[in-house]
Amino acid sequence: MWGELYETEVFSIKLRGEVEPGKGNRVFRELGATLYYDVYGFPAKSAENWQSDSLLAVRLLRSNVEVSAHEAFDTVELTYFFATSPSSVQQSALDLVENTAAQFGGRITYRDTDYDREGVLDHWDQQSSELLREWGEEPGSFELRRMIEENYDQ
Repeated sequence: MWGELYETEVFSIKLRGEVEPGKGNRVFRELGATLYYDVYGFPAKSAENWQSDSLLAVRLLRSNVEVSAHEAFDTVELTYFFATSPSSVQQSALDLVENTAAQFGGRITYRDTDYDREGVLDHWDQQSSELLREWGEEPGSFELRRMIEENYDQ
């Protein structure tokens, strides 16, 4: 069993009010999201076959309860696949988080605190350093993906 591998990082965007699914669809599509029947995702522009094919996954909530893309929502959660995405896409992921919040008029939190881009990047740099020191692997590497899969096989 491996130690901490920093698989995902979650951003929460609390909106001013409920957003109807039609507007949500338009905005997500304008931002570059793909609708997979009842959930949205932002595909990675390119990825090796062991890396995440999503830049960000989208989870919609209304009154703290998960809803589908076919329902109104008041919160957007965006999950970044830290361990299985190369560091070179981190800035793009943060741009997308910020653009999503701006388009929906919401407030971003990260790890239950107000969003601060430089603070997030500093935290991610620390996590990358720990992965390199502890395991000799960087985010997005084949071996790190293998280690994650071994954790789930246990």
